[in-house]
Amino acid sequence: MTLYYAAMVLLSIGAFIHSKSPAPEMQPASEAASTFWLWLSRAAFVTWIALIVWGFRELHWSQPVAAVMVSLVGNAVMAMRGPRDAWPMLSMLFCALGLAAAAIIFLGGLGPQG
Repeated sequence: MTLYYAAMVLLSIGAFIHSKSPAPEMQPASEAASTFWLWLSRAAFVTWIALIVWGFRELHWSQPVAAVMVSLVGNAVMAMRGPRDAWPMLSMLFCALGLAAAAIIFLGGLGPQG
């Protein structure tokens, strides 16, 4: 799996978990952590969209299409698993790793061949 696909999946699942965790028991204990998670998940979603656009500009059209499909499958798998206590931390971890991978991609660290 290339860094592009990994970033797409991590960002998508990280943002998806946040969108499916509105219940108070699924939120972090502190208000600061909850706000941080909100902004981290929003950044992940915006970066996911930016990676789609980047993919269509820099890669063959089939690669961003496949990455979106794999991301959606990852979201479906998480939805089937149902809410878990570890979701907030898992979401933040996925968002942070996805944002780091996207930064490497956007800065040209691995190039289009990734």
